[in-house]
Amino acid sequence: MNRAIVVVIVLAIAQVFGIFAVGWIARWRGYVREEELGRWSRFVIDILFPFLAFDSIVRGFDRSRFVEFAILPFLALGIIVFSTLAGLVLRRGLRTRDVDIRKTFLHLCAINNYGFLPIIIVQNLIRQGQWGEIALAQLFIFNLGSTIGYWTIGVWILGGAKLREGARHLLTPNILAVFLALAVCLTGLNRFLPSLLLQITGAIGQTAVPIILLLIGATLYPLPSFSNGRDVAYATFLRLGVIPLLVIGILSLLPISRDAYRLILIIAVMPAAVSATILTRRYGGSPDFAASAAVSTTVLSVATVPLLIRLFW
Repeated sequence: MNRAIVVVIVLAIAQVFGIFAVGWIARWRGYVREEELGRWSRFVIDILFPFLAFDSIVRGFDRSRFVEFAILPFLALGIIVFSTLAGLVLRRGLRTRDVDIRKTFLHLCAINNYGFLPIIIVQNLIRQGQWGEIALAQLFIFNLGSTIGYWTIGVWILGGAKLREGARHLLTPNILAVFLALAVCLTGLNRFLPSLLLQITGAIGQTAVPIILLLIGATLYPLPSFSNGRDVAYATFLRLGVIPLLVIGILSLLPISRDAYRLILIIAVMPAAVSATILTRRYGGSPDFAASAAVSTTVLSVATVPLLIRLFW
């Protein structure tokens, strides 16, 4: 693997930490209040991210590789199902008998940071000429399956929600933007989109990731207690080591393209999703355990992500 790619990935993770830190400091100093986090998070996810998804797909989609693109959401959902089953087996290694912590542990095994951090890594690889713009389009299409798994399996693990509520979360502006972009590309209309329109969608979309990372950094204030240190360490070891290696082993056996393999590799080695701290508050589980695992896996991913990508790229 090219050393430059490793450097790009390390810098991308460092960039995430830097933005997290600014958000954390903003919350600490009172510039951001807790009651504002939900409203601003919805603004970014429902307004800014759809622009990023639409712009990335209409620029990078390749109709000649439609079959390769179409299989990506099914692979994403399959990875979540497999990781959930692995978590059910590995949950026996937990010391605690606390039901909320055990539910949260299983959620962390099933769902990782499939969204924000991979976007930054892929964007940086594209900027450095290590990958084509097709990679970002593939990522958003792949994450259709991840989103379905998140709002069905991920929520069900924590105690569940009504089927109607889960379905409502699947009809998000971001998913609708992905389907709109796919329709535009498959009909060939993307060739006729005005350059001004693409400049607008691109400019708005580029603001999405930095702002959501600032907000996530703010949600991490104050830092979690790490009261279940042994189980947090166990969850961290599984999320960054065992589960990614199991997923990579299966990927190596599948007849998928090199681009698809590398994209899924990046997602497979990601740390726990920080959004678990929010989801556990709403649907059940342990917010403190979720936050502890999110912080520990994100910190250690500085070492594990470049290592695993270098080994299996």
